[in-house]
Amino acid sequence: GAATSVTNTINASDTPTVSVGNAPAVTEGTNSVFPVTLSNPSSVDTVVTLTTTTGTAGTADFTTTTTTITIPAGQTTGSFTVPTLVDAIPGEPNETFTAAITAAPGVTINPAPGTGTIIDGTPPPLITIGTPQIVAEGTATDNVITLSTASGVPVTVTLATAGNGVNPTVAADLGPQTYSTDGGATFLPVPASGIITIPAGVTSVTVRTATVNDPLSEPAETYAMSISAPTNAAMSATTSV
Repeated sequence: GAATSVTNTINASDTPTVSVGNAPAVTEGTNSVFPVTLSNPSSVDTVVTLTTTTGTAGTADFTTTTTTITIPAGQTTGSFTVPTLVDAIPGEPNETFTAAITAAPGVTINPAPGTGTIIDGTPPPLITIGTPQIVAEGTATDNVITLSTASGVPVTVTLATAGNGVNPTVAADLGPQTYSTDGGATFLPVPASGIITIPAGVTSVTVRTATVNDPLSEPAETYAMSISAPTNAAMSATTSV
């Protein structure tokens, strides 16, 4: 006979989209927390799988992981937590990694990843200048500047030389200054500003000061070499010899 009823189907038009946002910057050794959001609530639990990917931050900087989180029905927010690691390398710039959604059944995935930023938490190295040198005039002095540990970025420091003591040197007693960052294999001239650069990963610099062998009969003369105004390093107690 004639149909007396029909079944109508209403397709949902408000399927949520799930996204992962950027995590607030954190100091190494603490957790990086990425916000995970739905564009609108779902009537059922939403299961989301996220995976981390290295960037300037490598596997020594954070715990790489693939993790599943659940956003309960009716709610729109969740979070994805990634532990960061202390690598004990001082002076590093901020490093980043990403987290992306790789699966989320029943919802639309926003493919844009979130970015996590790790701030270096290791104290900068201490910079110091070594013991005084005693040489015959005409022989160069080699003063060694050291860092307590290698830095992840270049370190700069300002050198200054001046006569001191009972019989101070004068300008005519000293020649050019050079410095080596490769154990003495090569030497570079110390700039007029006195600022030298210690490359990342290097822990010692030799500063060579030429002395002049003059014809005068005179007592021993002395001069001081000092260091100041370091960048990416901290001053130690010994700043002058």
